[in-house]
Amino acid sequence: MTFLELCQRARQESGISGDGPVSVLNQKAILQKVVEWVRQADIDIQRLQLDWLFMWRMQSITFTEDINEYDATTLLLLNLRELLSVDIAGNELCCYTWDEFKREKYHLATEKGQPTAYTIKPNGLIMLYPIPNADYTATAEYSLKPQLMVNDADVSLIPESYHDIILHKALMYYSSHEEDQNLYQVSESRYEMVLSELAANYLPRIKMAGGIR
Repeated sequence: MTFLELCQRARQESGISGDGPVSVLNQKAILQKVVEWVRQADIDIQRLQLDWLFMWRMQSITFTEDINEYDATTLLLLNLRELLSVDIAGNELCCYTWDEFKREKYHLATEKGQPTAYTIKPNGLIMLYPIPNADYTATAEYSLKPQLMVNDADVSLIPESYHDIILHKALMYYSSHEEDQNLYQVSESRYEMVLSELAANYLPRIKMAGGIR
């Protein structure tokens, strides 16, 4: 469902009289609150876990000869929240914290070659070691920042088959505002049920010691 469709469903299922909203923009009074409850429900669910699989992405990136610092946008890592791994021709680069990188003096190094390590600096720049001695194509895996729905046609990052979780969460906000305990309990129960299914299907599997590999 689009942002607008979710808001229309939330208005309908809350029992708020009338029609609409006809748009998520420029609403007033209770319809504006409905829009904000839906928007907040979506972003809160995205923030629940750092490793939601639906927020995972893989991107081909290019490191340029003699350049060892990059921002995420230059590398086309759009809406980057966390850089999970980088590899060149199947060779995964070691990831260091900034303090570890400095301890090894990698930030001062002048050596050139195929990069074997990287760090994220406090200012968000990605720094490589050694300095690339040629152009290299790499593969990056990363997670996205939570993304707000803004316009009518915007669609949540949450998989469409689970969009009703946004609706149930929004109805929890509405019922709390209206002090409607019955609706809150029903909405919370439905929310928890869908959340369990979402977690089962879109969180990494836990590997058990001694299990099948």
